[in-house]
Amino acid sequence: MNARTQAVAALVLMLSVTGCSGGGRPAPTPPSTTRAVSAPNSAGVVAPVPPPSQAGFAYEDPGEVCTRFTAALYSADTRRDAGPDDAYKRAANFVSGTLAAQSPAAKRDGRWATWAEYRAYVDAAVEPFVDALQAADTAISARRTVRVTATPLSEDGWRGWTEDSLVDCTLRRGGPDGSGWRVAGYEIRQAGLR
Repeated sequence: MNARTQAVAALVLMLSVTGCSGGGRPAPTPPSTTRAVSAPNSAGVVAPVPPPSQAGFAYEDPGEVCTRFTAALYSADTRRDAGPDDAYKRAANFVSGTLAAQSPAAKRDGRWATWAEYRAYVDAAVEPFVDALQAADTAISARRTVRVTATPLSEDGWRGWTEDSLVDCTLRRGGPDGSGWRVAGYEIRQAGLR
């Protein structure tokens, strides 16, 4: 590297470390899932935000955590919920602090308007699904899959499409989320509509 290239590289590094960008404006700061904590003789010590918890639930069985997470995720009820993301807020009781801090896509659920028109709720049945290719658990990670059958219904007899899905939960324990199992990630695979 010649002297000019080294000088440019050093300038770029200095600008990125100080938060400056070539456009004359500070570089955007990504959202954080941490909060500042004051400590003696320490300025700006940062600690992770603990995840929400459901009172009385021990978080000891990864399969039960995945099942409860999925049941809450599919618990929409237009008669009591303010919007489609209220179910995700209930499901957040079973996720890691990082996942709980994410903005759910459920806020943009296009089915909500139709469900609200009929004052519908989602009737969901969740059961374990045995995946023969599932990796073995470790001390800090596990995977579980559940099958969910969900149908929006109303008290006056309206019935929406029944959705059959598999929910794959990636679970972790330890670290900032505590000793219990938490859903650290999930994927929903459509199994069909009827």
